[in-house]
Amino acid sequence: MNWLLAGLVAAGIAYLLNQFTYRLWQKYTIIGAVPLIEEVAKTMTAYFFGADYFYTHFIFGVIEGSLDALADHGGWLPALSAVFAHSLLGWVTERVINETNMLGAGILAAIIVHIVWNIALLFRTAKR
Repeated sequence: MNWLLAGLVAAGIAYLLNQFTYRLWQKYTIIGAVPLIEEVAKTMTAYFFGADYFYTHFIFGVIEGSLDALADHGGWLPALSAVFAHSLLGWVTERVINETNMLGAGILAAIIVHIVWNIALLFRTAKR
């Protein structure tokens, strides 16, 4: 159950740092600072807590999705999307770490996928 605590801590760290960077760069944080902050926070807390990478990312997604739903950021679809996306990022992270035995490679792979995901979401919402 270390992953539960790791996910909670990662969510807290990411929330604070994301708020700070948003004040500096506003809308540009979603394709730069946010993926970096969130992937480092999730993976490093899992590492330091000796927790499962996938489940730490999953808990992070549940927290983010819950906050989005409670803040009424588009209903339950974006909330479920957050759970799916962060679970996918956890799977990518764990898979790359297991294949390469390199923590940094897992983080970098997840950052890249996260940036692509966020760009796709921005493109989709801009088309509306």
